[in-house]
Amino acid sequence: MTSHEWWHNADLRMATAVGDGWRLFNDLYLRAQTDADLLALTRRTRLAQSLTHAARTEHFAPHLGGRQITADNAEATLAALPVLEKDVLRHTPEAITTGLVDPWDVLKVRTSGTTGEPVWIIHDDTKLTESTAANLRMLDAYGLQPGLRVIRATADLRHGLVDYETMPFFGQATVLQVNMSTATPGDAAFLTRLCAEFKPDVLWGQPVEILLAALRQNEGTIDFPKFKAVLTHGDSLDARARATIADVFGCPHYDLYGLQEFGRVGWECPQSPGTYHIDEERVSIDVQGDGQVLITSLTNTAMSLLRYRPGDGGELLTEPCPCGRPHVRLTKIEGRKRALVADADGQLVNIKPLRLILEVQPLHRWQVRQNEAGCLDVLIAPESPADGDELARDLYAALKNTMRLRELTVRPVELAELTTASGKAPLFQLLATQEALSAAVVDNATSW
Repeated sequence: MTSHEWWHNADLRMATAVGDGWRLFNDLYLRAQTDADLLALTRRTRLAQSLTHAARTEHFAPHLGGRQITADNAEATLAALPVLEKDVLRHTPEAITTGLVDPWDVLKVRTSGTTGEPVWIIHDDTKLTESTAANLRMLDAYGLQPGLRVIRATADLRHGLVDYETMPFFGQATVLQVNMSTATPGDAAFLTRLCAEFKPDVLWGQPVEILLAALRQNEGTIDFPKFKAVLTHGDSLDARARATIADVFGCPHYDLYGLQEFGRVGWECPQSPGTYHIDEERVSIDVQGDGQVLITSLTNTAMSLLRYRPGDGGELLTEPCPCGRPHVRLTKIEGRKRALVADADGQLVNIKPLRLILEVQPLHRWQVRQNEAGCLDVLIAPESPADGDELARDLYAALKNTMRLRELTVRPVELAELTTASGKAPLFQLLATQEALSAAVVDNATSW
């Protein structure tokens, strides 16, 4: 039977996925947090299915082809697989694509590229379904209700001062987005009134965005109402940033650990701060002897991500959590830490406009350095060294209008200058780090 063209309609598929996720929360995610046997059975069964799907792919077929995979031997089978490196996703993503999902229906996301070149990941509808269920469980643990109202702090010059959106898969949340980079003292009355009338439950953003929101509040640019919680995501948190956020906003602060490759992987336990419950219904996690985290997707039928090494470090806790949940926990997470660019006016802005231009260029690697507000030094290692000078001129023309700068240099360098012993170096070395922003909030001391 031929499907109606609406079968591929993204809005309708979103609505269906969210409804399925609500049922999955009630049938599995809610029960599994008190039923260790159900959690273990779900994990093993889903892992066996993921391994079976992976056997169809070019990359994993030599390791899995012809094997009888069951829930009983799935964990041993997974442990015998080689580590999946990001280079496979970057150069041959088709080698881990299963072909089980219609190209019309795949969900595409791109990794942040903070410490390496970004890669495209494809998911099926289960990303929305499982995320909906996992988010409902997390919100319940944090004492938050479906229909919550979220202020999303942003620092992206491409965004307006304020905007609204909804997040159906995040407890049917309504979101008020506020741009902390472009907000000025002249906007104080408007922003304060708007936020008060919105009656938010949560402040949400990356750590540097939340710290910038704290700085704006201290400056009198905005006076936030009392939140029930602050949620951070996207970057590892340093100790001072945690303390600053808790002190300024005076409410519980919970951090989330996730990657575009998988969605959210873990969430901070409200009874055991600094430890993150892994959503073992949808991912399996292991830590190598050197502390490197390996993550396996249990639900993505579009792309096989098994024993994937994202470059993050951590320590796995398998003993029971004081809260009673049976899920393993991750702690001492070490991963990416973004910072903000200080422009010629001292305004702090997101790195994304720069990154979007640089990441599509024919470059082996690149790096943006800042030692003074309004000044950027961009180092590029072209794929073709002979084209370095011309590429530098083109990039100068493209980058100079992304933000207000007093000085911009773009210069070709040897690849070795941008490569560390591990094979990669941070793409950004900036002034407005978590530590510097915390100092600005607490000590009124700026380094830009």
